[in-house]
Amino acid sequence: MTQITPQMATDFVHQVVPAIGRLGVTVEAVAPGSVTLRVPIEGNANHMGTMYAGALFALAELPGGLLPLGALDPAKYTPIIASIELHFTAAARTDVTLTASIDPQRLRELGEKADADGRAEFTLELHGEDANGRTVIKSAAHYQLRPNRG
Repeated sequence: MTQITPQMATDFVHQVVPAIGRLGVTVEAVAPGSVTLRVPIEGNANHMGTMYAGALFALAELPGGLLPLGALDPAKYTPIIASIELHFTAAARTDVTLTASIDPQRLRELGEKADADGRAEFTLELHGEDANGRTVIKSAAHYQLRPNRG
């Protein structure tokens, strides 16, 4: 597989989901089965000067779509969100970062299951932190990995 850089992953997600680009979400680090994302406070502050909840939702939802990069062929599989529970634990007044990881072997197993059964399910339990390392969101996001038909 081709080595994916953070800029390549950022460009990819901005093209596939333009709303993510409008929020200014960037991929700070990416490796097979691992991704670190950042959403800036600039442009995403609400009337109280804290991060808009929709921007935090996007940050929490996005990792499952990017984790397969480098481990699975993106032309062969599409990860989609099935449901998400999001808890706002503190007001975010700075940029927020979130790191997600899953074993690349687990991703390959999910790909095999999706090939056999038409879908494979996985859950990511994550937290996002402000610039001071304080947890501002916690999430449990449930995804389906589906093979592309075509």
